[in-house]
Amino acid sequence: MIIAENGKSKYNIVIGENASPSEKHGANELQMFLKEISGAELPIATDKTPSGDHEIILGENSHLQKLGINIDTLGDEGFIIRTFDDKLIIAGGKLRGTMYGVYTFLEDYLNCRWLTSTVSRIPKKDRIELRRISKTEIPALEYREPFYTDAFNGDWSARNKMNSTTARLTKEHGGKVTYSHFVHTFDAILSPKDHFAEHPEYFSEIDGKRISERPQLCLTNPDVLKTAIEKVRQWIEESPEANIFSVSQNDWYNPCQCSKCKAIDDAEGSHSGTMLWFVNQVAEAIEKDYPDKAIDTLAYQYTRKPPKTIKPRDNVIVRLCSIECCFSHPLDECDVNASFKEDIEGWSKISDRLYIWDYVTDFSHYILPFPNLYVLKSNIQFFVNHGVKGIFEEGNYSGGGKGELAELRAYVLAKLLWNPDYDADTAIDEFLEGYYGKSASPIREYINILHGNVMCDKSLHMNIWANPQIGYLSEDNMSLAEELFGKAEKVADNDEILARVLVARLPIQYVRISNLPADDPKRKEIMQKFFEVVDKGGITNINEGRTMDAYKQSLGF
Repeated sequence: MIIAENGKSKYNIVIGENASPSEKHGANELQMFLKEISGAELPIATDKTPSGDHEIILGENSHLQKLGINIDTLGDEGFIIRTFDDKLIIAGGKLRGTMYGVYTFLEDYLNCRWLTSTVSRIPKKDRIELRRISKTEIPALEYREPFYTDAFNGDWSARNKMNSTTARLTKEHGGKVTYSHFVHTFDAILSPKDHFAEHPEYFSEIDGKRISERPQLCLTNPDVLKTAIEKVRQWIEESPEANIFSVSQNDWYNPCQCSKCKAIDDAEGSHSGTMLWFVNQVAEAIEKDYPDKAIDTLAYQYTRKPPKTIKPRDNVIVRLCSIECCFSHPLDECDVNASFKEDIEGWSKISDRLYIWDYVTDFSHYILPFPNLYVLKSNIQFFVNHGVKGIFEEGNYSGGGKGELAELRAYVLAKLLWNPDYDADTAIDEFLEGYYGKSASPIREYINILHGNVMCDKSLHMNIWANPQIGYLSEDNMSLAEELFGKAEKVADNDEILARVLVARLPIQYVRISNLPADDPKRKEIMQKFFEVVDKGGITNINEGRTMDAYKQSLGF
């Protein structure tokens, strides 16, 4: 099947007259990229035009129906890519499925890659020729979010088939999974600042006393439940486009110890007992009027362990958080993660809509080398194998928060969140080659050295607050890393790629700045180079809550 040759094509792109916004967008994207690849601009027509021999049929329309092809079982995001005589069919769910099929066709058969929001790999071909194709894809996960600054770009997210709630995805992209009040919402339901003086009984009782500083809610208080239901109904009315509404604990401890809350938690063997008991009642109250909405809560820190008898309602999503885990080794192979493994096994038995809040960066030191790339695939597969339906991967999300190899991680995560069986090494290599050009090889060697160090040492555990003195940042490894980045700088293809290499080198300089004595003359020289690159790169945060300017001031630089 010759789609285009020598800048010309016999083919039309056919969409339904009532095509969805994402189907129309998919047609425009296909037209644009085919022209960029081959020079041929294919016309876009509706299914009101007569069927022809040379068609690319996009989505559910009358031309597809004439061929007797049924796509009803693909859901909102699944699709088929199929050749049929001289026709190419890309069709799936109207919400996002057909559009995702377009991007998969461009990836799998024409070798396009969208590496970052600004860097893509679009090949040039004089001839686009296809052999027989018969592909069906339905994503393993209903919710997929790599939470990185660059990944918030709507086009990048859509092209990599992410439906992230924080991405700038429009109706033309097929929208997204939309949260209202994303997380830690107890204060939004009842703030102690506004209510504690008159109603201390609404808030946590700790050691026999109601507290106003950093409290949770008293979940067995009927007025608290009534207020929560009213508040969620208000949120739904205010944000009708949202799919999920979070009723979840504040980001600290202090669960209520009053006699009623304690009785439930003691019986259930976990503070998740009162949490789920409460959230289930909120979900039940809104279910009849809003059957398409879900209530989300956390299994986080003190609520991580599942309850003994209480189960989430069908319209309740539990987000299990891996915050205490080791990330240098696969979650299911590391003794440090034994309790988390036990918890996910427990939740998977009682929840049909289990989500994961995972962590993929160093939150104390965004810039620090964080060798977790080799566990991303096994961890995502571990989640999916336990029935997880949605994954939020929290990375460097601060404005300008370009942490260590952040764009690479976002890309690899996107590949794995869509297809947990995607080859992670392939994803790493195709990103490095497309983003760093001739500098890819020494950077790949650097990645292999650090990752091999932590993977082989089963006693070297890396949490999300690792410091610059952690074992894999040894003098030998840092000296070798400097040598490899020196090579990467020398072979950089051009100034743009050199600038990317210099950003990738920042973590090594950060380790040196952190570990060299304050009076070492090399330290000032390294700081000078470090902050020159930081300023040019627009990198604003050194960690989750600290700006680069504050870090600079702390160094007296």
